[in-house]
Amino acid sequence: MPGGTSAWWAFAEAGKRGTVLDAQEPGYADRLARLLDAAQVLLTSEGPAALRDRGLDPEHLRARHPGLVHVSVSPYGLDGPYADRPATDLTLLAAGGLLSLAGDPDREPVRPFGTQTAVMASLHATVGALIAVLVQEESGQGQTVDVSAQEAVAHSLENAVQYADLEGVVRHRAGSAPTEAGTGLFTCRDGWVYLVCGLGGYPLGWDGLIAWLDAEGVAGADRLRAPQWQESAWRKSVEAVAEFRVIFEGFAAGRGKQELYEAGQRFGVSIAPVSTPDDLLTSPQLTQRGFFREIDVDGAPVVFPGAPYRFAGAEVGPQGGPPPAP
Repeated sequence: MPGGTSAWWAFAEAGKRGTVLDAQEPGYADRLARLLDAAQVLLTSEGPAALRDRGLDPEHLRARHPGLVHVSVSPYGLDGPYADRPATDLTLLAAGGLLSLAGDPDREPVRPFGTQTAVMASLHATVGALIAVLVQEESGQGQTVDVSAQEAVAHSLENAVQYADLEGVVRHRAGSAPTEAGTGLFTCRDGWVYLVCGLGGYPLGWDGLIAWLDAEGVAGADRLRAPQWQESAWRKSVEAVAEFRVIFEGFAAGRGKQELYEAGQRFGVSIAPVSTPDDLLTSPQLTQRGFFREIDVDGAPVVFPGAPYRFAGAEVGPQGGPPPAP
């Protein structure tokens, strides 16, 4: 990025504007109180002890600013024995349970890229803030929205809860290799496609897949009609996974991912191209809708993703560069 600004900082901070207050300056408390008097929402990201030190604890805010929505995002929430315990992205992933699902089953857990706990907590905070603002606008009353990052992680454990509820199965780390024939990532001429023709041992879309391969004259497609391919145990076996991969990747090697996607759709097969950043930047759909926009970052133009939603009569999304990185 220009000027040494990181891509993550630029993306997270684009369009933000605000007033910087120094707690050491004379009159800080009065300036802060005036800002809060005029504000709808206050967002904080510290535990209860730090908030009390700053005079931003819920009790103080309710007394001084009863109409304010205080969205408190903290590692463990505003109460409980861990409320003031320090935390990092890694420790919160562990405390929330997501690390138990990430990585190979015979190795240590693997942390997902980036600060995923911040993303999870921010999404939950956004929903809570919108509900609180709706109440505020109807009644004039503010409230505290207490968001625990640990709880946000525990609420976002992929489909582990559904597995436990519907199938009585406790999910564990499965690694990145496919666990069922017909489902997973497969190479093709210009990259990768993701195919789903089996789920939970059931051959979903299997007939459409065979019809497609037959129409293309794929060698070995007839073997996929054997009764064993309808059996859950065989479909999940190492032998079945390997045999299917040989057949399908032999077919896909001479075809591009967009060609495979369009052909698969005609046969009702769940298949999707794995888009690269370059694919997205040149996507005719995203281009026509004006998804990407150019904004200034450190004095240089940078292409940014826009908002994934539209509002009639309102322009949303990044409008300018971020403030200087700390």
